[in-house]
Amino acid sequence: MNRLSPQSQEERVSLLQELMRAFGHDVIRLIDHYLHDRHAAEDLSQDVFLKVYDHLDDFRNESSYKTWILAIAANAAKDYLRAAARRVTPMETIPEGAPLPAVESAVVERAQRDQLWRAVDALPGVYREAIWLFYGHELSIEEAARVAKASVGAMKTRLHRGRAMLREGLGGGLDYESR
Repeated sequence: MNRLSPQSQEERVSLLQELMRAFGHDVIRLIDHYLHDRHAAEDLSQDVFLKVYDHLDDFRNESSYKTWILAIAANAAKDYLRAAARRVTPMETIPEGAPLPAVESAVVERAQRDQLWRAVDALPGVYREAIWLFYGHELSIEEAARVAKASVGAMKTRLHRGRAMLREGLGGGLDYESR
């Protein structure tokens, strides 16, 4: 989806709509990973796409639009968290009567996946970010390194150490080397 900088207002709006359709879900997921608050992630994603719109002319085709937008989203989430350290956030509750999966295997699979991502969330920041970008957002090591503003070598090290911490923390029954 790489293309030259849009010239007219119509082209800018059209490109923004295309980018929002293509990467909106990824942006919300990435921000939600940092914030653990879906509503705040949705709100902040709107700010991200406003920044994208404002800086369309700054896109230099040095990476894909996805990498560029996720880097903006990661920075926005980090800025939000820095600001959040100064304010109190109310705890979310699970709504009463929330539907539960009917099939037992789906429940077990979901519980295992949730346990895994909770373990990822418990990792130190740089390892958590590496795991989320690589596995959660399915970015290549190079793209994940660009989003995290790290070298490719540093990203490989973070992934290796993060996987080792997960194996140790979850009893060694996990195989993350396959991807």
